[in-house]
Amino acid sequence: MTDSAACAAIGPSDFKNLMRGVASTVSVVTTVNEGEPHGMTATAFSSVSADPPTVLIVLNKSTRSHPLISASRLFVVNMLQEDQVELSARFAGKLDDQFADIRWRRGRTGAPILNDVLSYFECETVSEVDVGTHTIFVGRVIGGEASSKPPLLYHRGQYKSLVDTDA
Repeated sequence: MTDSAACAAIGPSDFKNLMRGVASTVSVVTTVNEGEPHGMTATAFSSVSADPPTVLIVLNKSTRSHPLISASRLFVVNMLQEDQVELSARFAGKLDDQFADIRWRRGRTGAPILNDVLSYFECETVSEVDVGTHTIFVGRVIGGEASSKPPLLYHRGQYKSLVDTDA
C-alpha cells in the first residue's frame, strides 16, 4: 500500500502509548564532566554489534546529562537488578548530588560505575545521531562485567520483576 494516508506517521501520544507496552530493562547512564560524576535513569539501550562490541543509548536533548555525555564522549550503562528500584528513582530525580551515600567507583575512562549492578558497559562515543527531540549515542564498549541476578524491568509505567518459570 503506497497511499500517502497509509504511510502517515502516528502522533506522539499514540506512539508513547505503544511504547509503554514494551518492557525494558532499567539502567543508570553515567558520565564524568570536568571530574564531576553525573547520571540519569534510562531505558533506551540496545546492542548494535558484537564486532566491534558496540551499544547505543537514546537520550532526550532536554536532560541534564545529554550535553555532558556529548561533551565528554563517554558513558557507562549500569543495568539495574530487580531490587534496585530506589537507585532508579534516585537518578530519575533532580538531586544536586546523586552520588552521595551510594557505592560507586571510577572506570577506565573516569566515568562512574555503580557497585552491585546487574551489569555495566563502559563506552567511548563513536557517533551521535540527532533524531527529533533525542540523540542516539553509539558507544564502543571498552569494558564491562555481568552477574546472573534478575534485571529490573519497566512496563506500562511500573517497575516489574522477571518471573523464572523454570524454577
